[in-house]
Amino acid sequence: MENKILLFGGSGLLGNEFKKYITCIAPSHKELDITKKIYYDDNINCVINCAAYTDVAKAEVEINKCFKINVEGTYNLIKRFSNSYFVYISTEYVNDPINWYSKTKLMGEEMVQRFSNNYLIIRTLFKARPFPYEYAFFDQYTNGDYVDVIAPMIVSHIMMHTTGIINIGTGKKTMFELARQTRPNIKAISVDDIKNVKLTKGGYVS
Repeated sequence: MENKILLFGGSGLLGNEFKKYITCIAPSHKELDITKKIYYDDNINCVINCAAYTDVAKAEVEINKCFKINVEGTYNLIKRFSNSYFVYISTEYVNDPINWYSKTKLMGEEMVQRFSNNYLIIRTLFKARPFPYEYAFFDQYTNGDYVDVIAPMIVSHIMMHTTGIINIGTGKKTMFELARQTRPNIKAISVDDIKNVKLTKGGYVS
């Protein structure tokens, strides 16, 4: 039987990186909107859900939109592809869910665990190379890395059909230390300097 992989969020940072390593079907948002009832007739062995609302600050304002994509969208996918191996790209921020974005990702995880018997939940963090911002947090710890490092690590688990919940990363570091690898002149900033959303200082899990 042919191994068919259906990738959602294929135009995003991680999704584009995945396509370098796997052969998959990656419908656009216009072609298949996960926030609506999903009609898809093809037999799929594996579904990878990278589609997500990821703007942490704006999520505090666009509460319903964030919920609709991260929770309802995940539910719609699982209900349609209940017999497929379901891979849910979560975030390490669910380890300390203090803002709406991380709470909706945790609710997405709960949808997966409740309605799928064959799943892999991946808690991770990835950034574009080079680091895309002018500032980085000196007091926020992460297990994450750059997307070209994280993507093949995830793909290897998918190919091995790993199940359950796993944390993927390259060890404890501050976001500032990660940023400085590709932007030596990066400026340091504290999580406490951000006033429009609560940010964790410890998404890292060993």
